[in-house]
Amino acid sequence: MTETIERTLELDASPADVWRALTDPTEVSGWFGDSAQFEPKVGTDGWFGWEKHGRYAMRVEVFDPPTRFAWSWSHEADAPFDGATSTLVEWTVVPRGDGGTTLKLKESGFARDEHRQENSDGWTEELTHLAAYLEAG
Repeated sequence: MTETIERTLELDASPADVWRALTDPTEVSGWFGDSAQFEPKVGTDGWFGWEKHGRYAMRVEVFDPPTRFAWSWSHEADAPFDGATSTLVEWTVVPRGDGGTTLKLKESGFARDEHRQENSDGWTEELTHLAAYLEAG
């Protein structure tokens, strides 16, 4: 079983804009699901919400402005956070010489291959939303 999902996006948006889109809950809710609530501080709990799928509990694991942000999140909707069954989502923001950004995503820790496949498909859609959100400014 492949236990990780890795994606790289080349974005015209500035690293500061990309960072805000990843770490400000109001901005996150503009591209990732329908709502988000968390404090960008290591060890804090929050959630991401989708009207069709429910709320997914999360915990901030890394907050290292302006380049690294990571959270663990539950695979089951509307359940309390459980670190033992969560996956880790890691973001790395890399400034480019032209003012744009290379954004790297890695999700790891899947217990089941079907969960990895579901999230792999989900990231394809969500990252498309992120790129469009950043282009719209």
